[in-house]
Amino acid sequence: MQNLTIATVVALTLLAAPAPAQGPGMDPASPLQIARVLAARYPAQPIMSYIPALSWSGALRLSVLTGEPQWRDKAVKDMQALLTGQTPAIAEPYRLTSLAGALAFFDAATFAQTPQANGLGLQVATFITDTPIGTYRFATFWTDDMFMTSSVLSRSGNPEWVSRLGTMLTTYANKLQRPDGLYIHAEDGPHAWGRGNGFALLGVTEALTRLPDNSPSLLTIYRTHVAALAKHQSDDGSWRQVIDEPSSYRELTATAMIVAALARGVGRGWIDRATYQPIIDRGWAAVAARVMPDGTVRDVCSGTGAGPTKEYYLNRPVVNGADDRGGAMALLAAIEVETLRRGR
Repeated sequence: MQNLTIATVVALTLLAAPAPAQGPGMDPASPLQIARVLAARYPAQPIMSYIPALSWSGALRLSVLTGEPQWRDKAVKDMQALLTGQTPAIAEPYRLTSLAGALAFFDAATFAQTPQANGLGLQVATFITDTPIGTYRFATFWTDDMFMTSSVLSRSGNPEWVSRLGTMLTTYANKLQRPDGLYIHAEDGPHAWGRGNGFALLGVTEALTRLPDNSPSLLTIYRTHVAALAKHQSDDGSWRQVIDEPSSYRELTATAMIVAALARGVGRGWIDRATYQPIIDRGWAAVAARVMPDGTVRDVCSGTGAGPTKEYYLNRPVVNGADDRGGAMALLAAIEVETLRRGR
């Protein structure tokens, strides 16, 4: 009955679009089926931030995978206020988490041929890199920075920025990656926070995707990290709020980001399919189990800065319900798993 409920939700939100197959053989964990539900619902707040940007990017890629234009059209419509300048893309208070919303501008230029989007993305990238020091403006020196900068600069097409990005990611890894391969969140947050590890892994993944030589040093960092994460996958396929703390709850965003990065790594031949495909399959099942038929999600850690104690991370509030962050990251995982399944 739950399968039919998902299909009903999809059919209502697609309007005239073809609905997913129905019947006893329908897969309730189908990446495309779940992606459609999530793309229809998120983001609820179309602001300048990496969170809605991940949803827009996922929707744009969903249109490419399915040939259904409504996902592309919805994303571009959501971005219109930013693309036209009605809502400034660069505004105080300046934060990398906000500026990383530019990742969707580059994807809109690529997947929706939106003329002004690429130029706006370059403006944001220039603003981030406008500093003579060996990092980026507004850096927190948390693992979050690894994704926020990489997701924008790797898409820019600027060779100098991409090269500089590789140096920055290696520097962060040297400071924050433990000998066992996991990442602490920050020097003043010395614990293996789940989403913090997701940010680190996905940041390196984004850079590897677009660096011309696949950067051997970054590839080593990536492989060391995924090998460490594999050892801490929970029995239901998820990863925990604190990766190496067995009493910690199983958390959606960390799981989704790790699954997405692993799926891309297998698809691009960075890691061995025989070893990691079962890990991806279990991880995807854990993501799918946390997405409800109406697109609400569960087991999402709320917004989290660096904290000094493990208890700080263990006690972060958990979101169960509609959540732009959880929905966006689950959509990312769905797109990457579907892309891997298609061999694209």
